[in-house]
Amino acid sequence: MKVLLLPEWGRPFYPDFRERHPSVEFVEAYAGADIRREVRDAEVVFGYLTSAQFAEARRLRWIQTPDAGMEGLFRAIPNVAQTDIVVTNSRGAGAPMIGEHAVALIMAFARGLVDFMRLQREHRWDQEHGLSIVQTLVGKTAGIVGLGRSGMEAAWRCRAMEMKVLAVDKHPRDGAPTVEDVWSLDRLPDLLAQSDYVVVTVPYSPENENMIGARELALMKRTAYMIVTSRGRIVEHGALVAALQGRIIAGAALDTVFEEPLPADDPLWDLGNVIVTPHIAGNSPELDERTYAMFADNLRRYAGDQPLLNVVDKNLWY
Repeated sequence: MKVLLLPEWGRPFYPDFRERHPSVEFVEAYAGADIRREVRDAEVVFGYLTSAQFAEARRLRWIQTPDAGMEGLFRAIPNVAQTDIVVTNSRGAGAPMIGEHAVALIMAFARGLVDFMRLQREHRWDQEHGLSIVQTLVGKTAGIVGLGRSGMEAAWRCRAMEMKVLAVDKHPRDGAPTVEDVWSLDRLPDLLAQSDYVVVTVPYSPENENMIGARELALMKRTAYMIVTSRGRIVEHGALVAALQGRIIAGAALDTVFEEPLPADDPLWDLGNVIVTPHIAGNSPELDERTYAMFADNLRRYAGDQPLLNVVDKNLWY
């Protein structure tokens, strides 16, 4: 069996593969021409292929991506959906960090940190203004859109701060004791209307694009905040900008946006009720090791003819 390893960040981990699986041929390839040559007889690929590279594959049976989001793979090689090649991803590797990041953004709004950082830059001690904006999270409602691993990581952290937690998901399931109610997606309007903080962790797919638009934003409380940690295209960009400018909602914290990097002339940069972070919610120094461990586990399963984890539905993109 030949396994083609594409991510350069994985170099420190690859010797471990060779030690664990001495009968497997592991090949590292980082340049385009090398990948096109080596993929021809590879059975397994860890990483992303271009359309031209995929066209060279003759024996490919399994691809594992280093990320959770799948739009990069399916846009590069859409015809993979018509093959019997198994696709798995690294869903969950960054989930704890995403949960932490979501809660950090919620707390930044609750405790007025955006305003206080502005006042600090202006060398102003404005306690009266501070007293008017700080609030507690106890008793507030967090609404999780997409209760996958990242959603659950955000949910239990919110619950630990004595928030009420609701969720909607395409496949509703029992979220007790963390989530009070898990509803089907047709109850998204109810979740939006009841939530003080809406946390978007639903994966991207063509079906989910612009799931939240002007009509949905208008259902939210004027005091509510939108937190987006999965994909920016879940929330319709123009509608979000209009809702923020018109104070239809109180604010938004966006780790992912409709176009990345966010264009320098986009109005989101200059809105005082917006926090923008550059798609780093799932990152930390431990992410590479967690991602490697997921692939290592799946490779062990594959070699032992056991079911793989994180198998992607190629029609749904997740």
